[in-house]
Amino acid sequence: MRSFLRALTRWQVTPVFTLAVMCVHCSSSIEAGSMGGGGSTDNGGGGSTGAGSIDSTSTGEGGGGSSNGSGAGGSTEEGGGSSTGGGGGGCRLPDEPTAFEIGTGETCFESIEDGDTLPVMAGPQGGYHLWFAVGCSDCGERVRVRYSVKDPATGDLFASGVPQEGVIELRPGEFPHAFGLIAFLPGRVWDPAAVLKEGTHVLLAAEARNDDGSTKHAAQVEVVLGATEAWGPPCSDDPATCGAPGGAPCCTD
Repeated sequence: MRSFLRALTRWQVTPVFTLAVMCVHCSSSIEAGSMGGGGSTDNGGGGSTGAGSIDSTSTGEGGGGSSNGSGAGGSTEEGGGSSTGGGGGGCRLPDEPTAFEIGTGETCFESIEDGDTLPVMAGPQGGYHLWFAVGCSDCGERVRVRYSVKDPATGDLFASGVPQEGVIELRPGEFPHAFGLIAFLPGRVWDPAAVLKEGTHVLLAAEARNDDGSTKHAAQVEVVLGATEAWGPPCSDDPATCGAPGGAPCCTD
């Protein structure tokens, strides 16, 4: 297992980040005070992950939170390099972004278009998710975002779907954005009948909301579910901190 984690990620994380991702698919909803998904490191644990702040009012099934916000393990700027975001294009901001954009990516913002295939992540608690990212050019340093995965045939949530909503810090730049958000999918390991099959089309839908709850921007992208990949907390090569209580496991063979 540790060899698998090493091959999957190999970056250092802080204890705060590790505790958050270990509950990525917990069975109960929670109020998250500091989760990943922002671009700023103000409220993160420091180090290479830089978890942003999201004041979540409805995290949906699994609660727990998303992973990181600052883009550990790859360039997060336009034209950046490698990414574990998954979606086929690597780290890439929109060439000509609209005011509000939906993307994907665990460690950076990756542009997506209708028809793109995204890998499905199988979390350590038995659930499934897609990596979700968002950008907004006129929302300021943070934005309240409500997002979900919907059935494109009806435009509604899937039977077990729950929208997620939270205030997200945006990474500054020409196109302010956040990444590493978790968009939950139906089904669990112990409920295979509800799991969406590879090749299923789904809608990633999101709204940027004003303080009064009204919609500032709305967007949606129809994507295709790809192969399922196992996902778990990353390991650490730092012998001084890895394996410590609340810390990342050591990357050992």
